[in-house]
Amino acid sequence: MELLKLFLLPLAVALQELNDETFEHQTQASTGMTTGSWLVSFGLDLEDALDAVEEELREAYVIPAMVKDGKELWKRFGIKEPVALLFAKHKLYRYKGSKSSTELLAFVRKALDGELHGEQIPPERSFLEKLWERFMGQGEL
Repeated sequence: MELLKLFLLPLAVALQELNDETFEHQTQASTGMTTGSWLVSFGLDLEDALDAVEEELREAYVIPAMVKDGKELWKRFGIKEPVALLFAKHKLYRYKGSKSSTELLAFVRKALDGELHGEQIPPERSFLEKLWERFMGQGEL
């Protein structure tokens, strides 16, 4: 598996764009994370910071991504304001720092080194949960 990562990650390190339909398939966040670690920006403009630390992220096997259309993902992860989430080691870590590439990279390294407390990754919401929410008048299906 590590050998496979060495060959595939350099090709996949370019900034990925995710949405409600592609997120779980690409990241496999709740089903084993076999695609590696992901640093995903939800509404934060981190493109410049991610570009600045691209090589370091690749060396740490972290794939950078942005979510632009992800209303369901915001609900799933309890996001109320723009944030970046690191999905690594079967946990999620919330980044609330600045847009500084140095600060962002320090956050990633601390999380990967086990210096930060991660949260359980919530599973995808079921069809029944979404239907119930719609029935109660709180959302779309």
